[in-house]
Amino acid sequence: MPLLSRITLWLGGLGFLGFGIACLVAPLEVLAAAGVTLSGPVAATEVRAFYGGLEIGLGLCLVLAALRSHYRRSGLLLCLAAYGGIALARAAGMAIDGVATPFLWFALLTELSLAALAGFALLRGNRFD
Repeated sequence: MPLLSRITLWLGGLGFLGFGIACLVAPLEVLAAAGVTLSGPVAATEVRAFYGGLEIGLGLCLVLAALRSHYRRSGLLLCLAAYGGIALARAAGMAIDGVATPFLWFALLTELSLAALAGFALLRGNRFD
């Protein structure tokens, strides 16, 4: 399953990179589009650091794993854990808070899909090169 592994890692990596760069460049606006309102330079710096920096780092790790076969299995585990953890927390939040906006559904389906692809690639692939 080398092709599925690489596609999954590229999709997951580019997803993290895209969102991370957007949060680095326009943190308050990105979160406002998701319905989260924050204000001020301290909030912007915190969003840049956590949502921007962490997601850029995760994205770079997944892209590196897509490019280097010896990192592929570890990258798929990271993809499964990261997107799976986000999806579980989002689903729990939606249930606890009783909210289900189109944005939340889109994000949840994206996260579940990437986690499922990574899990499937791990289960099916004996070779990752």
